[in-house]
Amino acid sequence: MMITVSSVSTNRQAFAGPLSTQPLIGVAAEYASNPELAASNPRSETHGALLVDLPVNYDVDDVHISLIPRVRYGGAAGYSAVTSNYYHLDASAQFANELGSLSFTGALYRDSSLLYAGELANGIGVRRDTSAEEVNWQRSLTERAQVQLDVSTARTLYAQNTGSTNLVDYRYSSVSPSFAYSVSERDTLRVLGGASRYNSLNHLTSSDSVNVQLGFDRRLSEPWTLTTAAGYSKSTDRYRYFFGNIDSTQKGVLYSVNLVRQAESLTVSATASRALAPTGFAFVSRQDNVKALANYNSSERWTFGAGITWSNITDPLIAGGSTQRRFYSGDLSAIWHWTEQWMLTFHVTKIGQKIQQPSINATSNGVSLEISRQFHRTNQ
Repeated sequence: MMITVSSVSTNRQAFAGPLSTQPLIGVAAEYASNPELAASNPRSETHGALLVDLPVNYDVDDVHISLIPRVRYGGAAGYSAVTSNYYHLDASAQFANELGSLSFTGALYRDSSLLYAGELANGIGVRRDTSAEEVNWQRSLTERAQVQLDVSTARTLYAQNTGSTNLVDYRYSSVSPSFAYSVSERDTLRVLGGASRYNSLNHLTSSDSVNVQLGFDRRLSEPWTLTTAAGYSKSTDRYRYFFGNIDSTQKGVLYSVNLVRQAESLTVSATASRALAPTGFAFVSRQDNVKALANYNSSERWTFGAGITWSNITDPLIAGGSTQRRFYSGDLSAIWHWTEQWMLTFHVTKIGQKIQQPSINATSNGVSLEISRQFHRTNQ
């Protein structure tokens, strides 16, 4: 499978009108050696796709509102159309002042479960429909102290076919408060909490989770920043059946470590984390993730990128015990700014998965070439 990412170059001129748009249109040619990630008898595919981004923004004083439709439509039918095409709509509204901010975000997505590391049914991706809402509130109590509250909910529906019989539709809601205190110009201490509820929409399974973490952030130097957090979590999983309930518990350590280098020409980030996350496999799953990204602007015309993701996912089973899935992806890219508005993007990718039950081990290699045009920003 090939995932194409459009790169947008923003025109930074000053505009008077509060309503603006800056569309992008592109076409892509793609090849994948094993888009179905089949463990045996893989079949390669070559096809094209049309990409369209139509962002609309409204900015006035301390108010920012945006609506971003994004579409990728390929010329393939069957499996590739399901796993490669997407229809995304993001909306947000932010109200800010010198003391803090309040933001509302919403999203409607139709894409593939393969885009979400590890959400593979019987080894392949299936269509995934997601609706999500989130409210985020931040406020500065003093020059050094800040509080934040994040409330979100999301519903996920999967295509019902022979490939998705072990994926279950679900709703996931969470509340996450935090407190941050700057002990110096370089160091910040944080206290983070969280509570969440996972419900399968067939009303057979659920997970109630709580966690508390302590965080420490440090500005190592002008370009380097380190962000860390670690704590304890507990999740109670419940399976409902005709004669009663079966309860089980997941306990353990959560953590995240993020190192970022932000410079004019080179940006690098590396992240390692463990978290409880919702999937379509009956309960929340423990996910260990490692990610590394790099982006290098060698000149005004050339930009190079690299990224790798590795995930080890542990799924609790209804009858007790657990099963494991591993997923990884790597990407190398080169972007040539032909003119101020025209861009050529070349990608080389490799993805793979290893599933414990049923036993599946498969990889896929891919290449893509994209030509896109970024239109000038227009205001009204």
